[in-house]
Amino acid sequence: MLKRFVPAILLLCASVVVAEVEPGENLLINGAFETEQLGFPIFWQKGGDHTGYDPTGGPGDTGAVVFSNPEGLEGARSTCRQHDQQIIADETYKISAYVKTRDFSSSHCGVIVHNNGWHKENGIRSCPENTDGWQYMEQTFELQESENGVYGIAVFAINYVGEIQFAQVKLEAISEAALAGSSVSPVLVEQQRPRLVPWEPLLNKIPLAKPRMTFHFFGNMDRPHTEYDCVYTIDGATVRTYPLTPELNSVDLSGFDAGDHDLDVAIVDRATEEKLLDVTHVITLTEIAEVDVSAHRRLNNLAVEVLAQPLQATAESQRFVFSTARDGWVFIKVETQAVDPGLSVVLETDDTVITAATDRLEAFRELPRGSHDLAISGAVSGGRIVVRSIAEIFNYPACANSQVPQNGKYDWDFHVKHVFPAVTTLNGGNVPEEHRPDLRRMGLKWLSNVGTTSPKDAADLVARMSASPGMTAPWYDGFTADEQFFSRPSLAAYSEALRLLENTENRLIYTWIVGKPGLPGMHNDFISAALNASRGRGRLIFEAYCHSRPSEEDAVSYLSDRVVDTMERLNEYFPNATAGTGMLFGNFNQIPIISLDVNPEVDFKYYLDMQLNLVATHPVFRDLGVTGYWGSYYDDEELYRWSFRLLRHYCVEGNTEMLSKTYGYVYSPGHLRNCDFVDGLEHWTADPADGLRADSFAGYGKGSQRRWGAPGGTGDTFCVFTRGEERPNTLTQTATGLIPGKIYTLQFVTADHNDMVAGKIDPKQLGLNAVLDAGAEVIPEKSYVYVDRRNSGRKEDDGLARVNLHHIRFRAVAPAVTVTFTDAEAEQGTEIALNYIMLKPYFEE
Repeated sequence: MLKRFVPAILLLCASVVVAEVEPGENLLINGAFETEQLGFPIFWQKGGDHTGYDPTGGPGDTGAVVFSNPEGLEGARSTCRQHDQQIIADETYKISAYVKTRDFSSSHCGVIVHNNGWHKENGIRSCPENTDGWQYMEQTFELQESENGVYGIAVFAINYVGEIQFAQVKLEAISEAALAGSSVSPVLVEQQRPRLVPWEPLLNKIPLAKPRMTFHFFGNMDRPHTEYDCVYTIDGATVRTYPLTPELNSVDLSGFDAGDHDLDVAIVDRATEEKLLDVTHVITLTEIAEVDVSAHRRLNNLAVEVLAQPLQATAESQRFVFSTARDGWVFIKVETQAVDPGLSVVLETDDTVITAATDRLEAFRELPRGSHDLAISGAVSGGRIVVRSIAEIFNYPACANSQVPQNGKYDWDFHVKHVFPAVTTLNGGNVPEEHRPDLRRMGLKWLSNVGTTSPKDAADLVARMSASPGMTAPWYDGFTADEQFFSRPSLAAYSEALRLLENTENRLIYTWIVGKPGLPGMHNDFISAALNASRGRGRLIFEAYCHSRPSEEDAVSYLSDRVVDTMERLNEYFPNATAGTGMLFGNFNQIPIISLDVNPEVDFKYYLDMQLNLVATHPVFRDLGVTGYWGSYYDDEELYRWSFRLLRHYCVEGNTEMLSKTYGYVYSPGHLRNCDFVDGLEHWTADPADGLRADSFAGYGKGSQRRWGAPGGTGDTFCVFTRGEERPNTLTQTATGLIPGKIYTLQFVTADHNDMVAGKIDPKQLGLNAVLDAGAEVIPEKSYVYVDRRNSGRKEDDGLARVNLHHIRFRAVAPAVTVTFTDAEAEQGTEIALNYIMLKPYFEE
């Protein structure tokens, strides 16, 4: 029986994890804000568009974090955070920092320790308006209790103007029990310890034709590396010794049979024979099939056509052979003018993938690299057989409905019609029990989801993973680990847990990750562990949740940094990481639940198309492992359908041109202007003028409307209708550039302004509506008002006004339509806020 991985680092790190720190020792990681050539200090999580960094701006040319809003933009919010502090409740600590301000004011700011969920905080909680250079500040406090003993650090400013800089942040244990019970992060030693990271090939995919395994050395040694050896022991007997090199170290595995072997890897002091590292991996030597790709036709980064042959018009069996150049998914389709009742497509010897009853006469299958047989019979109408090697296509969650009931059900029937034409892998949700056998027959995968944040240690993570239905229930194929952060110390524990986990059924383990790698050693090790999981079938799925930007030019720049640069960085930290990486985009746009569609003058359909087009065409994503979406149940029905039409367009059909071009979509439709009243009432006609005003309320867009990830102040401006005694107020603008005959959606949000200011929860339908002139034919059965009545779970007594979401669908009968908002149905004295006015073409199939 093969040995399990037993890391010697448990012994090396034991002295670090046990509590006890020295007086004056900084409990924070990188309190000096060093960057290691990154754009922001490592181990600090950046938040807010006004958050910057000066690498030499602090005292003594140290790093400084900069929050800057000199223009006084509404709702500016900046944060710089660190997580998972190992400190003791009810004990005394001191937090300190150097601060420099210029014309600064804020409703809430400081340098603090917060409990789990940031419901309570201790520390520096106010800062001066102006300082004369750098000013030292400190605060001693008794630490509050926190659920599960979880604490975080936040350097922050909310609703601020001016500028504030922070440098040399420090957290110290003061009381005797704090000194005895606190710990510095194990990351500080993790980063220094010697390690040999499995580099290439993947541990369980070592080709017999080239039997060599390479490990990358990271860490520090007491003496020059030339005084150490790498000692490899295979199956407990054969020993091969090589001098340790500072980077790549390889072992020749010639002479060993195909199959699994134990490979013990050690770093040994040549003089003393002491082992500094001793780790055992299970490796696999395997025949890697030779593949002739001369007949393959690359369509884009995500799809390669490997077979496209005519079918003879005969009921007799026809045999075809195709090859795939990588382990992964294929799309198989019979193209024919008529559905022949006796049609049968058999893959290999016994997998009937298509019959006359198969939807669209097509199927997805996961296959190993190599040659594959297809036998097709009953094709009396002829046609064509097409096979494409494609990226894995992912969706979270399965068969889960929207919280806005007017969207209809996202059930099994919805999936059959709109999702299954472009998906291979489902995550979370709930596939109805009666349809789980159908999912198996379709060859699709279904993964559960396991929470892996804030672990106590690797053993805690192993326990969570082992108990997951993804490891035990027969209807699942594995699980996704939700979620890891490159900025958090717990990453080391997660890497260790992946190697400790017993996975005898080789179930799939996919790892959600946030951020970019920036710490050599620990981050390389994490990527290696994630991709070597499940015997090389593990996937690292990056959360590329991209909120819309004000202009297309801005969006291009943002996606380059958010998506392209992340993939480039991953490839720098692990060879050919692209093949095992997933770029998972956020397609959620449902106000007021959660929405990346934060700019109402942008057509989010086009913006989502930009994202898929980028991974389909940019060279860095060639042969990307996975793409798809998280958050589909937070879509409105239009975007859900469009999202999977995009995946079909790029991943299945292999297109390179944007699908939006077919439908005439553009980034900024421009039908209406100043839709969030950022420029007051400009472009709008107010009548009477004294009953309407432009106003703002900090946090309204983020809180009540749940515009997610946008710069501070987004959605905080609006027009207020104050209902007078006499005639109602009207606000009018003419929408232009419409195409007669096309269907459009007018969407807008209203809220009780008095509830907003008072923090009152009083859900109700408000008396503000939109009237369209004769240039539009309203479709009443597709129009609605959703009243947000939620007051449970996270929404319970949250102090946020509840909104009305108005959705009007209409057919244009003229190129211009006058849109008039009126409070005719509102009660006298009512103040109603209006914003997020969106007019865009509607996606019809």
